[in-house]
Amino acid sequence: MSSGTINKRQRIVIVVMDLLLLAELCLAIYLGHADRAHLSGIFLRTFVPLAAVTVVGGRILIRRFGREPQAGAAS
Repeated sequence: MSSGTINKRQRIVIVVMDLLLLAELCLAIYLGHADRAHLSGIFLRTFVPLAAVTVVGGRILIRRFGREPQAGAAS
């Protein structure tokens, strides 16, 4: 497998990661909507940590799922 292609499991991780980021964005805006005076602070305290965990976790899973044993390799 060349380094430029991704397999099915990696694609699933990417789709789930995108959906989680959208949900986190909606949650952060919803929570900030209640207190418009502090919207920026609430948004940053909510979205940035959640997004960071999602992106780092997604990258770890993408790398882990990219390691597949080669066909025909001796065990």
